[in-house]
Amino acid sequence: MEGVDLGPRGRHRTRIRWDQIDSRWEAPVSYRNVFASLRVRNQADGATEAGTPTPDFNMHRLISWSLTGLLACGPALSLQAASKPLALDRVRIVDLEAGRSGEAQCVRIEQGRIARIASAGSRACLGGATVVPLDGRYLMPGLIDMHAHLTLGPLEVRREGEEVIIQALPDDAIADHNAARLVGFGITTIRNPAGDLAAAMRYRMRRAEGAVVGPESFDAGKVLNDVDLPGLGTGVRTVDDVRQAVAAQVDAGADWIKLYTGLTPELLQAGIDAAHGHDRPAVAHLEDVAWTDALPMGLDGIVHLMPVSPDLLAPQDVEAYREARRPGTFGFFEWWERFDPEGAEADRMVAAFDRYRPVFDATLVAFHAAFVQDQADSPYLDEARRYAHPRLFENWTSFFTFAIGWESEDFARARAVWPKVQRMAVRLYASNARMTIGTDMSNPRIAPGVSFHREMRLLADAGVPTSRILAAATWQAADALGVGDRLGRVAIGYEADLLVLDDNPREDLAHAREAHAVVVDGRYLDSAALATLRGDE
Repeated sequence: MEGVDLGPRGRHRTRIRWDQIDSRWEAPVSYRNVFASLRVRNQADGATEAGTPTPDFNMHRLISWSLTGLLACGPALSLQAASKPLALDRVRIVDLEAGRSGEAQCVRIEQGRIARIASAGSRACLGGATVVPLDGRYLMPGLIDMHAHLTLGPLEVRREGEEVIIQALPDDAIADHNAARLVGFGITTIRNPAGDLAAAMRYRMRRAEGAVVGPESFDAGKVLNDVDLPGLGTGVRTVDDVRQAVAAQVDAGADWIKLYTGLTPELLQAGIDAAHGHDRPAVAHLEDVAWTDALPMGLDGIVHLMPVSPDLLAPQDVEAYREARRPGTFGFFEWWERFDPEGAEADRMVAAFDRYRPVFDATLVAFHAAFVQDQADSPYLDEARRYAHPRLFENWTSFFTFAIGWESEDFARARAVWPKVQRMAVRLYASNARMTIGTDMSNPRIAPGVSFHREMRLLADAGVPTSRILAAATWQAADALGVGDRLGRVAIGYEADLLVLDDNPREDLAHAREAHAVVVDGRYLDSAALATLRGDE
């Protein structure tokens, strides 16, 4: 039987044969487990090399993200800089670099920046300002989510005749829904690591005009991969393809270049070199290419604590794993079953992190949500219902999950390896790398804002010190974004993106989840405004 195209007509297509699809799937809307048994082959202009083996279908290459909703919360929540100075009086500044909290002070904000830090009640700080008495509450920098897919819509699969179309198209309303809830949970800056740059630029414009409440966003374009995926991925097959794609993304406003799992080592190197040629960092989601091979190429960042390359296993396990691994996301636990987080291969990874200092976000929350998906009391389902846009929630509960095709035994095996994941997280977060916090927001059951706090909790439960987590969530992330001279700290001259907390977050991370107030670009949002942004009212 002839194959059918996955993706648009053009240079790079992926084809699915209908006889490879389990007969259980009677209609496009019931493809709940379709990817678990698919095998795909890449195709350029309709031709493949004779005798080329069909690679295992890689579900993670077709992941996408998003939500829908709140375009604005009313004129009172405009993010245009306040014209009148703001004075936060009797507030204790949490110094996350020095690891201390000082005496109550006054922080004066003018034109969206911290203009003065003085003793509590200082006339120079209070004069002519709107004064907010905070009675000894705590002030820390706003949180930074380094893996928040802001604009992407749900993963959609539909059939048009004999053609299967998979897409993840951008949606401005989805972006604004995400943005409001992020701020509602104290996230004032994000890195948007993959998506449509035109949609990202539209969001920036709406935010600059005060039409939407949301975090500042640093954006990557579509991932560079071996297949096209409308809205999410650009297929590249040659070094020239890579160079042209990178140049186009830079012209469109990309801050980062995102490289993906299907790239060969040659194309990965080409992507890194092209990004650096345009003075842009390159970040990668890697699978078959080992982290320890990619970092010496000059790679600037790695995402996801899923280093599932066979080449990162002990030599005696490499071939056995290659032969036994199943397509799809079963590698999320099958690889860990063979990996020793205290072994020589783990030591090599830690040494590479120490030497090359990549920007890294673990996104534990995205994988933990999948590992407990079969449990009726999973908190992720309730959080998704409350804070994710209904379109995404429906997508996650009717079709798209990270555990497509898993049986009860698979979930049990996944949970059994979780202590290994935790141990490796502790080792990497103790390294000299540029560690940050990311959620993979808008992937299945990863709702905006609330998942950031769950990620911090998962890292703490693993054994990562609170001080390290809070640094990764603020000033270290700002430094990694190249904006550590204006974001991530409570200091004179810095932008006023701040959290006001009732209790000290250095004593308990939970104190950062329920902010008393958030300051975004100098605008003070009290608890009622935050509840509105979260949709809790």
